[in-house]
Amino acid sequence: MLCIRCLLAVVLLVASASASAGAPPKLPPDFQIPQADSSPGPVTFSHATHVPKTGKCTTCHMKDLKMKRGGSGPITLDAKQEGKYCGACHDGKTSMAGATVFAIDECDKCHR
Repeated sequence: MLCIRCLLAVVLLVASASASAGAPPKLPPDFQIPQADSSPGPVTFSHATHVPKTGKCTTCHMKDLKMKRGGSGPITLDAKQEGKYCGACHDGKTSMAGATVFAIDECDKCHR
């Protein structure tokens, strides 16, 4: 029996092999990130928007974010401003797919 860490490694390996073979990865549906009391509005995260720009799931997962929803703990503005979670790329400096990623302080891009 595989431990959860080994199972995730196998899943990522298979997903990576599928993507390399030209098959698009099966993406999870959009989901709403839990809203903190101080949040200016809800945020809906879309893998379909992010994965084509990052190129692969492991750009974020296994680095900044856990695979299990809620497994990364609360996603706060302070943490994002420290370069964690969304702030790892949304710093106004990082380039993905030939474009600069918008900065974390452009609140209305995500909070709607």
